Amino acid sequence: MSFFVSHPIVHYKLVVTNFPMKNIFQLYRFLNLISVDVAFGAVVCAAFFARIFRIELRPQGLIALGITVWIIYTVDHLLDVRQLKREASTKRHLLHQRNFRAVCTLVTVGVVIDLCMILFIRKQVFVWGMGLAIIVLLYLLFQRLITPFKEAMGALLYAGGVLLPVLSLHITPLSASLIFLMIAFVLTALINLVLFSWFDLEHDSNDTQVSMVTFFGKQKSKRVLSVLFLLQGFLLTCLLVSTPYKTEALILGSMNVALVILLVAADWFKREDIYRQAGDFIFLFPLPYVILNG
Repeated sequence: MSFFVSHPIVHYKLVVTNFPMKNIFQLYRFLNLISVDVAFGAVVCAAFFARIFRIELRPQGLIALGITVWIIYTVDHLLDVRQLKREASTKRHLLHQRNFRAVCTLVTVGVVIDLCMILFIRKQVFVWGMGLAIIVLLYLLFQRLITPFKEAMGALLYAGGVLLPVLSLHITPLSASLIFLMIAFVLTALINLVLFSWFDLEHDSNDTQVSMVTFFGKQKSKRVLSVLFLLQGFLLTCLLVSTPYKTEALILGSMNVALVILLVAADWFKREDIYRQAGDFIFLFPLPYVILNG
């Protein structure tokens, strides 16, 4: 899909202006390239856990979460392309590289809006958020020094951002069932990131990007993925059999089944980087649950 590589902003305008059904996928691909779908997925998952914990999240808190996730992902991509000495080899990095100043401007606007939203969130969420923000900053500054653990740290930070609102507002002790449910979500995020790095090995090597897969190699990383899938399967089975969160476990299970399909049919999903759109889309799976339990 060369339109993303050559003139991504111009062609996006064309997609919006001429909006037949056949262009919906192209529009989603663009939203995926600029991490908007990732941010929305984080909001959906936060609302999902809010329903589970029976905690009401305020709109400004959800907006702040979405914008914060988008800023973190975008800054991460900008840091990646800034150190490149040649043209990026992936469409995502190429978009950020060729539109570096424009994206930086959008990030600045996002930070201003985010700060305005943060002024209206609850004190507990703000305090916990400040602690997580410090950890995120350290991660962005020193991520190249934690190569084997980059995906694990990324999964913990993503899941931490999603779970932070409900954990900061939850006042009773957590049940074992809730803890296992959150662990299953963290594992889902980890499998997702390791799988992406597994797909991206060639591009990461070309762009001198570091990841667990570039460190351990593709075969060892595939074995790690197999172990993670088995662990996740065992955990989700326990949740289905012995906890009241059967529907929630099925939703998480469907997300992981989609990831298994990505791995099994890797050759097909690697075309045009479809695996990225599919892999990020799984975090929208809880949306019907959120709507029906709103």
